[in-house]
Amino acid sequence: MGSFFQLLFKYKAFLFHRGTIAFESSLSPWLILLLSLGCGAFTYLLYRQRLSSLNPHPSPPWKTLLLAFQRSFVFVVLLIILFRPVLHVSTVLPRENIAAILIDDSRSMTIQDLGQQSRVAAVKHLLDPKQETFLADVERRFQCHLFKFSRDLQKLDSLEGLRSEGTGTSLEASLEGVLKQFGPAPLATVVVFTDGADNLSKNLKSVISQYQSRKITVNVCAVGQTEMGKDIEVVQASAPRKVLPESITTAVVSLRSAGYAGKKVVLELKEDGKLVSSTWVTLGTKDESQIVELNLASKGKGLKSYTVSLAPQPGEIITLNNSQNLLVDVEDTKPKILYLEGTPRWEFKFIRQALQPDKNLQLVTLLRTSGNKFYRQGIESEDNLASGFPASKEELFQYQGLIIGSIEASFFTSEQLKIISDFVSERGGGFMMLGGRNSFDAGKYGSTPIADLLPVILGQREAGSSFVTAPVKFRLTSYGKSHLVTRLVIDEGENEKRWKSLPEIGEFNWISSAKPGATVLAQGDRGYSNAILLATHRYGRGRAMAFMAVSSWRWQMEMPHEDDSHEIFWRQALRWLVGSAPDAISLDLDRGVFQEEDTVPLNVEVNDPSFTKLNDAQVIASVTSPDGKTTDVDLKWVVRKDGIYFGEFKPSAKGTYKVSVKASRQGKEIGKAEQFFQVTESNLEFYSAGQNKDLLSRLASETGGKYYTLADAKNLPEEITYMETPNSIPQILPLWDMPIFLLVLCVFLISEWALRKRQGLA
Repeated sequence: MGSFFQLLFKYKAFLFHRGTIAFESSLSPWLILLLSLGCGAFTYLLYRQRLSSLNPHPSPPWKTLLLAFQRSFVFVVLLIILFRPVLHVSTVLPRENIAAILIDDSRSMTIQDLGQQSRVAAVKHLLDPKQETFLADVERRFQCHLFKFSRDLQKLDSLEGLRSEGTGTSLEASLEGVLKQFGPAPLATVVVFTDGADNLSKNLKSVISQYQSRKITVNVCAVGQTEMGKDIEVVQASAPRKVLPESITTAVVSLRSAGYAGKKVVLELKEDGKLVSSTWVTLGTKDESQIVELNLASKGKGLKSYTVSLAPQPGEIITLNNSQNLLVDVEDTKPKILYLEGTPRWEFKFIRQALQPDKNLQLVTLLRTSGNKFYRQGIESEDNLASGFPASKEELFQYQGLIIGSIEASFFTSEQLKIISDFVSERGGGFMMLGGRNSFDAGKYGSTPIADLLPVILGQREAGSSFVTAPVKFRLTSYGKSHLVTRLVIDEGENEKRWKSLPEIGEFNWISSAKPGATVLAQGDRGYSNAILLATHRYGRGRAMAFMAVSSWRWQMEMPHEDDSHEIFWRQALRWLVGSAPDAISLDLDRGVFQEEDTVPLNVEVNDPSFTKLNDAQVIASVTSPDGKTTDVDLKWVVRKDGIYFGEFKPSAKGTYKVSVKASRQGKEIGKAEQFFQVTESNLEFYSAGQNKDLLSRLASETGGKYYTLADAKNLPEEITYMETPNSIPQILPLWDMPIFLLVLCVFLISEWALRKRQGLA
């Protein structure tokens, strides 16, 4: 098509796109229009007179108009030729401007999706000096400089220096590096050979703005297929960073696939190469992201390294993106939970008994015996809770969880109710209310701050009718069948079976509405199917749970003595309740597994015992490398965020690192925090590895350049010659002798003669 265009219009199409058409004659172009209109009118009158003289009956007007148009168009073309049309273009002075050629040297360039060739091999073939084509053509016109890039820019002496070993790609850093490399030198254009896997740029738009302001074009030669054909990616895998021993938890895995829709594959979770969990997955379409959950019960204590993976499938182009790593710290800690009960009852006794064997939950109970007298259990000293329920943030916020049993709302002062709400929303603690004769609506909590933090809606029933004495069975919802709170065993089918085997409860608080965003885990059966029995949601920084049953103790008393469902439920429920409660000094590493050359962000939140954020602390992170070397990182307060301190650490090798944070204020230690992270080999380049055509096209068009495929790249050397730069010169290309003019004249003269002959005028 390009050759045919050039045959008709004398020059290639890109010149017309970049140039401006004008007339060399000094006469105004408006004169062409006036002369054309005059010729048209004269020709029309002439043909109408001739046709009338030959035929006494008037001819249809369209015949006269058609003859006049054809003759007039011939006159117009001749007038245009006489006015000498030209094409004004800018062309660079030979060897006066610089062209930088950047070649992607990241690992994604090793992908073999171009027939039997890898992407980098295809680029090398095009640029091979032995071919004496592309590079030679560019060097005849420009001072040519070769670079390779991945995370940054490097000078390239020859194509043999391409190793395709880069573990990430940053177009931003690479293009910015070109500007710094040449400074004020006459850099005219940058040619980028890449697949567009730009996975590290943070603000590419700002670099594009610099190119626009300096009128430097970026021309892109795109490599690789835009669609990968057959490929499966384990995009992401996440799990709680810290769990308590013997807890059942969940690894959440995100999958993406193409070319395998409907195929069933096995997703596996392995610990140090040993299979610990697996599930069948039916793969979706290429535009469908799938979320899969794998159940995990960590055995023992300490750091656990897991791998989530899918076996390579037949025809799969890339297999290095079929797995992700996880790091879980099974931490032997003992979070404290305060349990307040208003009256001695079976539920209180059996909850205590269920949690007594658990060495990783410290249950502190406060049982009202009469008036303002309390029976305390699990306290660390005689001073703990000596005055009853905490009256200050400092006293309550030392706990990670809070359970309120059957006790009326009027027991609490307004300040205590506010502190309980803050305990969840600000401190990030876990709150649970149990069913009872003085709980929920029956306890008149509807107008208190506690009603706001519960996942269920109070006030829809009168206090007297909200407490129901009737047998009802727990019926798990679809969420409850897989939720960690209701997970008695790892296998979902077996878990549901065990719940169905549990006996009925005899009393509960009847609430039928949950708040938007809440998760209902269990409801009643038969006539009470709308009764919510267990629900959870997030409230502020913390979690809240509503357990409307009064007699879960029946799951212990009415089941065989070897059945441990009751103990497991309360252990799972309370471990979930405190699972996200932060300490006063908390460390966030963004994730647990990093890849080589990543920078690890160290974010620390510093609070006092009442969880008031502190901005005047001294915070130091000590990072211990796999070889035992310790590096101190001084963390600085992030001015825009109260209580947040930030620093960065650059790992030097693969392996497991330990981060220990110490915060002090005015020379006095406030607290400590500790976390681990792992550095593994980077496979970042093999995710979303198809050619990013949208990004590359936008990069080229916004800088005045052009997007090319490798097949079209042979045209690039000539096309980048015609551009406007400070060192460009104007060039005038004559258009009057374009073959299209001769062709048009011949076509219209012949057709006009044929029509005149039919009318008897020739």
